[in-house]
Amino acid sequence: MRSTIAVGVACVAGAFMLSACGGAQISGTITPITSGNTATSSPPPTTSAQASGGGTDAGTGGGQTGNNGAQPAASNNPSNCKSSELKLSFGHDSDHAMQKTYTSLQFTNISQHSCTLQGFPGVSYVTGDSGQQVGLPANRSGNQGPTITLRPGGSTNAGLVIVNAGPFPADQCKPVDVRGLRVYPPNETAAMFLPTSGQGCAGSVGPLLTVSSVGTSITS
Repeated sequence: MRSTIAVGVACVAGAFMLSACGGAQISGTITPITSGNTATSSPPPTTSAQASGGGTDAGTGGGQTGNNGAQPAASNNPSNCKSSELKLSFGHDSDHAMQKTYTSLQFTNISQHSCTLQGFPGVSYVTGDSGQQVGLPANRSGNQGPTITLRPGGSTNAGLVIVNAGPFPADQCKPVDVRGLRVYPPNETAAMFLPTSGQGCAGSVGPLLTVSSVGTSITS
């Protein structure tokens, strides 16, 4: 199945990479929440996030063309969007293909001024009350692109692919129930949290998440 994620918005908390495995249909363990669950700042389940250090997943620059949902800036020199200026949610488009879920992360400017986003969000699974990271940060898909300018109320998306942990051998995956995603907006060191249910792999299995630059999608 070929699925294209709508890109109007710009990936789910500290970052993951896509790991392919074949044959199994996706189970109900991954449940992207498309409405009613959003985050505007780091929630209680997450720890204080750092931009560097082993296992962290702060967002960095890069992206492709596209500014769906973004509007021309009112300011001549808007600054980079901060986590406190953004609302984070899953995009409205979500599709299941084999053992993968294709969805997106949507960033909406909730401030009173224009701001910019460019590059890849940092995304990773987290669990527990302290927001412990599960597995590797999300892999990145695509190339660097232009800056997306968001006027107040404007939004942009980053494509997100979630691989089901179920088909992996349990002794390799070491499955862990997760509470959601830790997401760093591009070029930000303050994390946001997006609740979702599912399982991550704490073992030697590669990243189960893949994220694209803001303003882009990922196709199967």
